[in-house]
Amino acid sequence: MRPVSVFANRPGSEIEQLQAELHGRWRQAARAVMVLLSAQDLPPAQIAALLDCHPATVRRWISRFNREGAAGLADRPRSGRPRLGGRRLTGRIAALLVAAAGTAAGSPR
Repeated sequence: MRPVSVFANRPGSEIEQLQAELHGRWRQAARAVMVLLSAQDLPPAQIAALLDCHPATVRRWISRFNREGAAGLADRPRSGRPRLGGRRLTGRIAALLVAAAGTAAGSPR
């Protein structure tokens, strides 16, 4: 069964904002291109062929744009284990390694 065609249907000001944001992050820029091509009545399959991605990906981003506007094209937080420590811990570990290397250099083997 073939999916229903989805076209961008937001106000012209949001389309203009997307055009301005094309100079931002490349992932969001690619998504903005999908929406802009859709606003020019290109079907998702044709957009997917142009951008070398799956048509379902194009339909997902166009749908999210229609629901949430330009803000919907941004990356959402990803699941996964949070980073351990931080810059402070990294600095402390580096200092300990330097100190250990200095101590090991002065001791006989």
